This record gives sequence, structure tokens and C-alpha cells, in this order.
Amino acid sequence: MAGGPSSMQWHAMNDEAARAITTVTNTPGIVYPMAAADLPKRLKPMAGVASYYVTGYASLEALSNGLTVGGEMLVARVESGTTKNYQFVFAVASDSNAYFAGPYKRFAHHYVGSGENVPVNSLFGHTPFSVRTGS
Repeated sequence: MAGGPSSMQWHAMNDEAARAITTVTNTPGIVYPMAAADLPKRLKPMAGVASYYVTGYASLEALSNGLTVGGEMLVARVESGTTKNYQFVFAVASDSNAYFAGPYKRFAHHYVGSGENVPVNSLFGHTPFSVRTGS
């Protein structure tokens, strides 16, 4: 990740998606299931979405670009009998607009075979912010 977290590619989040995430992540460390309809507009075209989860960080991280990272999102999609898990981080700017970055795919259960059970909590904590924030 050259350039550090503040130089990452951040995407604006539509108001409905931002409201849905911030409403449920007031209690940090809990993984909340979300409706696929609540995905950020930019992620809705993702084919085969089966599950969507969010969690908030106990310690927020302020970046030099004015964003404050508040938690993680996980989107699971199914393709040819394989579940593909993608992590994203979400942040809020000083002007209250929400953003997300990702996907992050370098973790043990990025691909999960059909019928394999994986605890949802184990799919979180694999972003550049996870270690520093205690997720």
C-alpha cells in the first residue's frame, strides 16, 4: 500500500448507504447483518451478492486527508459454488460525507468453498486499519 492509508482510493458513499451503516455501528465491535439493498450504490452492480455485514471500530482513526475511519464492511458474493468475501473500510469526512475504500482480499477466507462454515467475525480485521484500531 504505497503512500499510506490517507492516499488510498476513497469512493463517495450515497446518503442512504451511509445512514444505514452509521445507524447500526454505534456499538463498536459487533458485526451487524445488513440488507444488500443497503450497499453503497457503487457496490450494488457486484454480481451474486449473498451477504453484507458491517462493524464499527472501538477507536476511530483520523487520517491526514480529513477522513476518520470508523469501521469495516464485508460483502460476500457467490460465483460458481464459491463464496468470495471482500472487505472494505468506511470513513466520514469533516463535512459529514461518507466514503469507503477497498476491497481487501488478502485473508485466509477470501474464497470459501460451497458448504464450508466460517464464522462471520473471522472475516473482519484484515484491512490496513484493523491492527491499529483493535478490530
